[in-house]
Amino acid sequence: MRNWAIIGGWIVLAAHCAVAAGASVPDHPIPAAQAAGKMTLPDHFQATLFAGEPDVVQPIAFTFDDRGRLWVAEAMTYPNWDFNATGQTKGHDRITIFEDTTDSGHFDKRTVFADDLINVSGLEVGFGGVYVCSPPDLIFIPIKPGEDKPAGPPQVLLDGWNIREAQHNIFNGLTWGPDGWLYGLNGIQSKSAVGAPGTPDAKRVKFDCGVWRYHPTRHTFEVVCWGTTNPWGLDFDDFGQGFITNCVIKHAWQVIPGAHFQRMHGQDYNPNVYSLMESCADHFHWAGGRWQDSHDGDVKNLEAGGGHAHVGAMIYLGDNFPDSYRNSLFTCNLHGNRVNNDPLEQHGSGYIAHHGPDFLLANDPWFRGISIKYGPDGGVFVSDWSDTGECHNHVVVDRTNGRIYKVTYGTATPLHPDLVTLTDDDLVTLQTQHNDWLVRHARRVLQERAATRKITASATNALQKLLTTDPDVRHELRALWAIHAIGGVSPSQIMSLLDHREPYMRGWAIQLALEDRNATPELLAKFAAMAKADPSPVVRLFLASALQRLPAEQRFEIASNLCAHEADAADQNLPLMLWYGVEPLAATDTGKSIELAAGAKIPIVREYVARRVAQGSPAGLEAVVALLEKTTDSHQQVDLLHGIQASFNGQRHVAMPAGWKTAYAQLRTKTSSEVSDAASLVALVFGDADALTAERAIVTDAHASAERRSAAVTALAGAQDPQLATLLQGLLKDAALRGTAIRGLSTVDDDATPALLIGQYSTLSESERRDAVQTLSARPKYALALLDAIESGKIPRSDISAFTIRQLSNFKEPAVKNRLTKVWGTIRTPAGDKSQVIAHLKSQLAREDMTKANLPNGRAVFNRTCAACHTLFDAGGKVGPNLTGSQRANLDYVLENVVDPSAVVAREYQMVIVDAKDGRTINGIVVAENDKSLTIRTINEDITLPLSEITHRRLSPISMMPEGLLENLKSGEVRDLIAYLASSQQVAAP
Repeated sequence: MRNWAIIGGWIVLAAHCAVAAGASVPDHPIPAAQAAGKMTLPDHFQATLFAGEPDVVQPIAFTFDDRGRLWVAEAMTYPNWDFNATGQTKGHDRITIFEDTTDSGHFDKRTVFADDLINVSGLEVGFGGVYVCSPPDLIFIPIKPGEDKPAGPPQVLLDGWNIREAQHNIFNGLTWGPDGWLYGLNGIQSKSAVGAPGTPDAKRVKFDCGVWRYHPTRHTFEVVCWGTTNPWGLDFDDFGQGFITNCVIKHAWQVIPGAHFQRMHGQDYNPNVYSLMESCADHFHWAGGRWQDSHDGDVKNLEAGGGHAHVGAMIYLGDNFPDSYRNSLFTCNLHGNRVNNDPLEQHGSGYIAHHGPDFLLANDPWFRGISIKYGPDGGVFVSDWSDTGECHNHVVVDRTNGRIYKVTYGTATPLHPDLVTLTDDDLVTLQTQHNDWLVRHARRVLQERAATRKITASATNALQKLLTTDPDVRHELRALWAIHAIGGVSPSQIMSLLDHREPYMRGWAIQLALEDRNATPELLAKFAAMAKADPSPVVRLFLASALQRLPAEQRFEIASNLCAHEADAADQNLPLMLWYGVEPLAATDTGKSIELAAGAKIPIVREYVARRVAQGSPAGLEAVVALLEKTTDSHQQVDLLHGIQASFNGQRHVAMPAGWKTAYAQLRTKTSSEVSDAASLVALVFGDADALTAERAIVTDAHASAERRSAAVTALAGAQDPQLATLLQGLLKDAALRGTAIRGLSTVDDDATPALLIGQYSTLSESERRDAVQTLSARPKYALALLDAIESGKIPRSDISAFTIRQLSNFKEPAVKNRLTKVWGTIRTPAGDKSQVIAHLKSQLAREDMTKANLPNGRAVFNRTCAACHTLFDAGGKVGPNLTGSQRANLDYVLENVVDPSAVVAREYQMVIVDAKDGRTINGIVVAENDKSLTIRTINEDITLPLSEITHRRLSPISMMPEGLLENLKSGEVRDLIAYLASSQQVAAP
């Protein structure tokens, strides 16, 4: 569903977005009876309407029962979620059952199972009932035997899912995994604390975006992996590997247990992960311009795949489509009104999702695909929310529409299963079916039966035979999962499978062996041997994941052996997965961690172990220095030094550890400049006078790279070099370092700085001017000089943004406030009815001839007023969102968010105002925080401050983006800016 990430007043569409409200969209969708016939599909494929309005509306999710019937969740509550709902609250959301008994491709029987639910966002059938995502709860509705009716009221299994702040990041995506767990998803705005009802807060599982699972009989809950944005689609391939689809950032992610993936914004729950893993996709489904043009004939976006919003995931394992589609990923693309298809290629320890030809074009701008799954006959069902506007038109929702289509290759062979009536032996026989729909449902029925009685001996014998004699590894895996589901995998069998010929069998034996997080000495020894000698990166990834299911003290030998594989340093998954596995060890056992780092052949593991150990205690820092002195490998030395330096982030001075003098003397003489440079930067934090001299020399060395010189400036600023002001002032005439110098001068209180910056202001570039204004806004006495310069005309009023004015107004000193009022005028507070302002601007723009807008001038206005924070067409800042994907062509949208940017502000984008001991007042958003430091993103740089240097910190309820952005612009400039924002491609610079 929709996911508004409100950043700096602009709304980023983080999930399930569609055609811009300002685009040309017909008043009604293509009639349901005609819509399937309008679709474009590959040769020999056909689509039919399985169900449509008024029989189904708001189809937010669907699934199948063991008879092949379609169970559909209809979300009437949307978008007005009930924040106080529980599993017992009565609402108007429905669960409806559809059947096609005549194989016509259209349902002929419809049964309403429940019509009094609320906040429904997902469902799955099993264990005698229906599991339903009903935020803030996961509920279970028992089914009355023999009837399609609830057998009682909903039972709340889990609660604590955040819905009040989640908006459209609610939890969703219920799917049975091959391991017998119920899997699901959660979004980035849903800061949840999940547990069984009554669980105290301290014992709840806290997380936001990622994948989770719940066991239906043990009633345990755990996070599988963290990250992404708003995942809304999950499925598994033939080898039991999960994949999710996502929005805004890349769309395809392999579900690796224990992974920490990249996020749209915010900090991972573990501040010591240091780096986040990337998507397995090698492409985007967007080629530039406006997201909303992708459905409308834009050739580049038609070829790229339609846009950034992906909903639903299907790994096709049916038996109706050609085998060329098997194990490939299908997902609905909302901007493109289509279904994308990504072939999945095994690569290293994981997969690459490649860009395949789009599978389905709906050719209907109302098409909003939500769910996609294959059924018992191998045909594929696709649900269509059928609505207009971004995010299903969140203001005015059309609750009268909804469709479910069925797509087949030729004519599918009819199949009407009733798996519950089959014997145990029959269910085992189904484990070799080509259509995995039958395999999965049969396995779950066996699991349900095993929960209440023993499976027959003949069935268990047949599963064991399948596991040991079938040459097809996919059949062997199915047997293994089924045996596990019924509780029949013994420790001795696990040990045997760890020597299996196939990597995925060995890998799954590793994963299932640690379901209960307990490992015998024999198992640990086997894992260690496999970590050392197993030739498969796939198996090594399973082992890396398994580390997180072991106590820290049991991880060392396995981790050390895994880290010795130099070839894995370039793998897309293993380096960071290994780090995530050893991080708790690095926090608790310095000796073993140092030993691990000494033997590791993977650079990132060496660096991060050194960083974690060094930041843990003075003794830990000494241990890293001792290793640094001992090793002679320059690559290892660089990694260790980088780790030490990163561990100091947010600290000005650190006591020099024992052994550093000797180590530094050796490192300075290294022929590798990378080693000596890294050592010098570390030595600065220890207060080494020689390092100060060396770094000052680097700053003024015209032959050194600008990057190295900038690093020296940053290091000297962090070390509070007493000569820094003079040094930086001398760089104001150095074009390569001028911007760095201007920003650096904000950290040093020096009376000469304002006059120097103001004196050179007319010669500065546009970005340097922005830096200069920011530096002059950092301190009260600098601010007074800035205001004098504005009054005298030395700095043009047009160069002063509304953000700067608000920043100046945040100073507590009366002298600044009074001078600001005199020079600038009265500063209005962010309050009152903005509708009159919006109406006035609309009226003003209505009188303008927009065809005469000067787009290059609009670009210049954007660069002056917006580019410090926002990117448009691959240029600009990253404080706020990339505006390329927003509703820029919608005048109402633009004016509402520019005039009233603080109407709704996500917590990650609320502005923080920090007063520092050095006299600065810093305005920005928090991007990282730990027990030693705070990192604030301002409009021109990231600033890290030690917590000990913060005298006052306050969270503003308003957005980073200030009001009054348009007030300082002339009418022609407003017109040009609005026209430039609406342009579909970059224009020439003025």
